[in-house]
Amino acid sequence: MSTTSIFNLTLPVSICYKRVVVRLKRLYLVALFLIVTGIFVASNIYTFIPIYQSISNSIHISVEQVVVGGSIFSFTYACGLLFFGPISEKIGRKKVILLGLILSFFATGLVGFSFNEQSLYLFRSLQGFALGSFPPVAFAYIFDVFPVRHRALVLALINCGFLIAGILGQLISSSITYFYGWEYVLFCFAIIYLVLFICGLFILSTVPVTKPANAPFFQDICKMMKSPSLVTCYMITFSILLTFISFYDGIGQYLHEKYSIDQQTLFKIRAIGLIGASFSLLTGRFVRYLGDRRTLLIGLCLVAISLSFLLFINTPAMIAILSIPFIAAISLLYPSLISIIGKLGEEARGSAISLYSFTLMTGGSLGALISSVLEFPILLRSLIGLFVLNIILSFKLKM
Repeated sequence: MSTTSIFNLTLPVSICYKRVVVRLKRLYLVALFLIVTGIFVASNIYTFIPIYQSISNSIHISVEQVVVGGSIFSFTYACGLLFFGPISEKIGRKKVILLGLILSFFATGLVGFSFNEQSLYLFRSLQGFALGSFPPVAFAYIFDVFPVRHRALVLALINCGFLIAGILGQLISSSITYFYGWEYVLFCFAIIYLVLFICGLFILSTVPVTKPANAPFFQDICKMMKSPSLVTCYMITFSILLTFISFYDGIGQYLHEKYSIDQQTLFKIRAIGLIGASFSLLTGRFVRYLGDRRTLLIGLCLVAISLSFLLFINTPAMIAILSIPFIAAISLLYPSLISIIGKLGEEARGSAISLYSFTLMTGGSLGALISSVLEFPILLRSLIGLFVLNIILSFKLKM
């Protein structure tokens, strides 16, 4: 073979290789963008928790009224989760993510200008709805853009970011409030959303629209509810965030009442559990070698086992240690459930994941209520029973 022939043969291979490298680099940027955005979106669910008193003193309303503002945020956030997934199938994932970020910029800034109870409720509700645009659309976007072998890892990292946000959001808000004032927490987040919007314009690629613009809005969601496997997934989903929030609220009340542990120490105990979030990095390998359903089953069993040990030894040190496998299990459950639901949802996965996100948030909204009603030992037994039921349900899943 002549030198010219070899050159002509290797030239297309070289061009293809360069294209693959460029595409991979772009996917890394997309993954980083989605992870960072996920952290800052989820952080605003928790930013008010350490600064209730500061807001109360500033706009002259009671702490209870500020807490009601948080409940309104949760409700409208859940509505956003349900609304934006189907919309993204009509106008495109990228457009909805960017629209959500620019709306979040305006709504979050407005919360910082709250001057009384009514304005706080109004602006906080707008903020919740706008932020609800990101999770379901981002998860559906991952299915559209990433190859199967990278998909589980990216899903796991975003969910890991959501768990980290529970601590990071409180840390940011308490620090900024201490030095500047609670309003600047919202102004800071508003600027972050604006920067993310600008970055998203260049980083995110456009994916094809899956539904015609005139398709019935909730048709796919109604269709999801007729699938036994998807209904089973949603039943399990309902219990995940409910368990996470009720467990952490429950240990907070229990340790404060029995051991007189202060808020700073409680914060440290909760932070220790986040070590388990690093376990999410292994989710991709679990899914690759064991499959989605077995990975889900391992996560469910690990939650039940971690909670069972606490029935017998529930000292502060043991609670801190056992919260690590508990968070590790939760880190496995989120991406494996999203992966299963995304596959079962097929071409309507945006709606399927929207319903997943709405169900997850609805369960989470009951977590604090349950932990406030039940004593800690009874709470543990109830959660263990719930996960035993989940384990039974997981055997009925048909992929």
